[in-house]
Amino acid sequence: MDVSGEKSLAQFANEIDAYYEHLVALYWQPLKAFVTARLGNPQDAEDIVQEVFIRAYVALERYSVRQRQELKARAWLYKITWNLYYNFVSRSPEQQGLSVALEERQEHIWSESDEENGVNPEEVFEQLERRQELEALVASLPQHYQAVVSLYYFEELSLQEVAEVLNQPLGTVKVYVRRGIQQLRKILQMQVNMVG
Repeated sequence: MDVSGEKSLAQFANEIDAYYEHLVALYWQPLKAFVTARLGNPQDAEDIVQEVFIRAYVALERYSVRQRQELKARAWLYKITWNLYYNFVSRSPEQQGLSVALEERQEHIWSESDEENGVNPEEVFEQLERRQELEALVASLPQHYQAVVSLYYFEELSLQEVAEVLNQPLGTVKVYVRRGIQQLRKILQMQVNMVG
């Protein structure tokens, strides 16, 4: 959960443009990665995230300073993003049932600054590969478990935030996370049994 980002946003609540710029700086890349991971098309993801921030700006103009100070911006943006993503997928026949080729994703682009900061490229790519394997497993779950597990584990939203994003009762989200994890364990166990 990004508590420091939420706190830093609150200090800009008096000035809508500064608040918005900070909001974009904090959340543009995570939201784009979130949508790209589901669509596999960075251009469509860029378009969706751009629309998210247009809608966010229009809404923020109507919010009072106090509302902006108290806004849980991260969950709010993920909710807008989820709704726009869902609308895009439901309107676009070629997107329905799309399974993203993991090798086409670019989760992390290696830079020299990473090396200067003592980041080991082998470790980074190993972590990326494990995450991609997990995402592929999550993509094999039934649709209603995929979103909940992905938002909770990969996007690190709280259970309450996931419930708000998906307009689901908190109890349902808790059950879906638990059942989704149980199904993932079964899938992993079957894979181990097949190999062993």
